[in-house]
Amino acid sequence: MREREPFQADDLDELGDLLDMADAVVAMEDVVGGRSSRRVIGMRHDCDNVIAPAVAMAEWEFERGYRSTYFILHTAPYWDEKETLRAALEAIADCGHEIGFHLNAITAAIETGRDPVEIASEAVAELRGYGYDVRGVVAHGDRACYEHHFVNDELFIESRRPAFGQAYRKIGGVRLKPILRAQLGFDYDPNWLQRGEYLSDSGGQWSQPFPLIEAKFPTLDGQLHMLVHPDWWGEALRMEFAA
Repeated sequence: MREREPFQADDLDELGDLLDMADAVVAMEDVVGGRSSRRVIGMRHDCDNVIAPAVAMAEWEFERGYRSTYFILHTAPYWDEKETLRAALEAIADCGHEIGFHLNAITAAIETGRDPVEIASEAVAELRGYGYDVRGVVAHGDRACYEHHFVNDELFIESRRPAFGQAYRKIGGVRLKPILRAQLGFDYDPNWLQRGEYLSDSGGQWSQPFPLIEAKFPTLDGQLHMLVHPDWWGEALRMEFAA
């Protein structure tokens, strides 16, 4: 397994080898629903910039019997390409996967001066309007987060982050007034679920050595949750999707 992107076909094979060690690979809503065994892997994908690799990843997972959650970013370039977006969502959902919401509302508020709650509410309403039961939400790590010292999930009361400051504060000219996740119809945030181990390719690099997790998996102290960004796997996947 390569340590960082761009990942190749042999890396995808090795990813599959790890996932095949589990009794099941499940969407994050299934973890919330009780699939919390350490022999089960909870899988999510944050779809950050492009949507075609996400469709290819969804099809690859379906062929192998995996189910996962695809978090859709409302500030991504693909969000504005509605025909492509809706075709991609349909293809992902037809493979049996969960559709979630990738939250970047505080960033968008800094850029536009609008209320971040209104931004999030409108975007998730659009996603649900396409027919998807969007239960999960997770923050996007935008560059603005590092510049202004915040995390986009601070929109919610349950996601207080004292290290960044008071829950109610001004961020980049935006007055933050956190609300409950339930006020926007969300049941969970995968980053705040209980887990034993976490493996992510955020930033295009594994958060810890992949072979280490692979070696430890049968004896992990708790469930493994994984975040795999399809953006980094385009060269490894069959990119056949077109709207």
